[in-house]
Amino acid sequence: MILNREADANVCKIDHLSDDIAWDGFVASHAAAHILQTSGWGAFKSRFGWECDRVAVWDTAGAFQAGSLLLLRRLLDVKAAALTMAYAPKGPLVNWDDADQVQRVLAEMARVSRIHGASVLKIEPDLPDTSANRARLWRHGLRPSAQTIQPRSTILLDISGDEDQILQAMKSKWRYNIRLAGRKEVTVRQGARGDMAEFNRLMQITGQRDGFYVHSADYFNAAFDLFVPQDAAFLFAEYAGQVLASIAVFVTGQTAWYLWGASSNEERNRMPNHALQWAAIRWAKSRGATRYDLWGIPDDVGKVVTGLAPHSTNGLPANELPLDLQQSPQNELWGVYRLKQGFGGNVVRYVGAWDMPLDSMGHRLYSLGLSAREKLADVKEHLRNSPVVTSTNGASPVGAIAEPAQKAPAPSPATAQLVTQIEQWRTILAALPEPHVLQSWEWGQVKAQTGWRAERYVLQHADGQPRAAFQLLWRQPIPLAPVQMAYLPKGPLLDWKDAAVVTDVLDAIEQVAHERKFLFVKIDPNVDEESVAGGRLLAELRRRGWFYSQDQIQFKNTGYTALGPPDTNSAEELLVAMKSKWRYNVRLAGKRGVFVRAADVDALPAFYELYAETSQRDGFLIRPYAYYKAVWETFLQAQQEAENPAGGVLLLAEHSEETQPLAGLFLMRYADTTWYFYGASSERRRRDMPNYLLQWEAMCWAQANGCTRYDWWGAPTDVDSTDDSMQGVWQFKQGFGAELQTHIGAWDYAPSPLLYHTYTQAAPRLMQLIRKVRKS
Repeated sequence: MILNREADANVCKIDHLSDDIAWDGFVASHAAAHILQTSGWGAFKSRFGWECDRVAVWDTAGAFQAGSLLLLRRLLDVKAAALTMAYAPKGPLVNWDDADQVQRVLAEMARVSRIHGASVLKIEPDLPDTSANRARLWRHGLRPSAQTIQPRSTILLDISGDEDQILQAMKSKWRYNIRLAGRKEVTVRQGARGDMAEFNRLMQITGQRDGFYVHSADYFNAAFDLFVPQDAAFLFAEYAGQVLASIAVFVTGQTAWYLWGASSNEERNRMPNHALQWAAIRWAKSRGATRYDLWGIPDDVGKVVTGLAPHSTNGLPANELPLDLQQSPQNELWGVYRLKQGFGGNVVRYVGAWDMPLDSMGHRLYSLGLSAREKLADVKEHLRNSPVVTSTNGASPVGAIAEPAQKAPAPSPATAQLVTQIEQWRTILAALPEPHVLQSWEWGQVKAQTGWRAERYVLQHADGQPRAAFQLLWRQPIPLAPVQMAYLPKGPLLDWKDAAVVTDVLDAIEQVAHERKFLFVKIDPNVDEESVAGGRLLAELRRRGWFYSQDQIQFKNTGYTALGPPDTNSAEELLVAMKSKWRYNVRLAGKRGVFVRAADVDALPAFYELYAETSQRDGFLIRPYAYYKAVWETFLQAQQEAENPAGGVLLLAEHSEETQPLAGLFLMRYADTTWYFYGASSERRRRDMPNYLLQWEAMCWAQANGCTRYDWWGAPTDVDSTDDSMQGVWQFKQGFGAELQTHIGAWDYAPSPLLYHTYTQAAPRLMQLIRKVRKS
């Protein structure tokens, strides 16, 4: 075991992989053991935008006494300010009656959090919601948080007895349904990795049916890879070979947790969900668990328990609460509660999330964000209850303060169908014109690691052939704010000359926006604004009340170089298409000893260093290395898969007398197009023209990989404006034969124009306020 011992002889920071076994042993043995405090959970969340660290206190014999997993995430990262939150999910694991121990652990957590640049430390322990426990937290400098992450209220089942005792604690109808499932030939089995596609399909179905958002397939797949079989099981209920429902159950120490569940719309009267929960309880018992946590019920139920038994740490039996379930709200969470409460157990409410400020300016910014979130929620509630005022053209009428929403399109046969299988998605894109790499499955996987969630939809002909498709990414545009925006990068994909398909796909996008209650949906398809189809599309977008976006995420315009197949358009012919000076510089680079090679993943750090140097010299912002590493590794891996239409390459221009590359670029390809996405160069040997040779080799690589078009990824928005920052680089691209392509740009559809305008006006003001806070 390797420990980083700190100033306090009994405090350590654990940050080595070799400590995982010791750490997990400590977690499992603790009275408040929780799966969200294990090393596996830290590794899991690290794949999706979080950093992970741990702190611990041990006794003189070297045994752990207390500690906490820490997750850290950048909530805001702009020029004006940066804001990082440290978070202890279901931690820290301490003896709350030992004030000295608690203070030592909290102090160490605060110290480590500050090292990571955190402005606030959030804890969310499994501590029952009593006045005594709340007073403890206040005495340790913590304050109730307006942002709770985990469910505060849950149902805990005692499964320490035998199976008959567990069944007897349930409602009779639930016992009957468990046995009925068996009589109706429902079987339950533990799933294998190959079953995860079915689990993800069911999650999508359940999310659409019950109106909640689900994580990406990559999220659940990663959970399977990290936790099964040692700490979790994905259980599947089947009838006649058809999967009806599935749940994921986790275990640590003496507690098991039912974290995720999904079901189809078929054969629901066979009671597969009852069978699954009973199988999960039996699995948990086989793993040594004596307690089963049903994980999340409406907090209003927990508040009832707190009111009836304010000093209880064990809660109250669910079947004894004075609640009329027939009169409860008809939403997803209450529907789940109606199922869970029948299994018996006690309703318990925890203290929720508590915050410790670590940096005064950062904490003010964090509090400001939470306040903005609450106000936006109030605006949404106001709009939900306001009368609808519409104009004749569907746009927001001037002065119509009460105008909350555009009319949702009526459901039609053009409703988009969800696609959950990668091979199906690739087949769909192959049947549509000009598929874009940003609409590829791989790009969705990359963005899923950076706070976005990816969903894919298709519109089909009667014979099942695709008419249109789009990959939709969604996230919260403002950290902490309870609103989501969606984005179709370089989508949707369809034949834009077909007016009927255009109408149907816009209807489908608008329908998704209304159903999902998105603040807005952004599209930026590659449609030539000077074409007949482009002019017709622009007119249709305006007629429908879409807004030209003030946030053009991608370059509005680009340039193309046509590439013929290798047998008809040789590399020399690519040179002929260039300006003479460019041809000369390509050849000069070779004469001066510059050469280009395709590099592997080991060269990515060096390329990023070159990219960072370029950004400082040319004055543009770049993301952290982890982001580009995810992009580059994903497309380098795709390149190794022979049947994959996606791929990429890292090309480096080098010289035998230099230890570091002179220049580099990263290409991404899909189908018949290659995109020049990332380029970097040093100041060394610029007169040897490494960038010219690099671009020629890039086009040769694209041609060799079957591509007929090279997309230069970016051209001036206004070609005639000398003030456009892209003019210099565009002149460089033109020399290689790049031809300008003007597109329609990004357009936003807002179900509520009032809320959309409130957001677009408030966002710049929020940034001004952030700058003001930073200066203070």
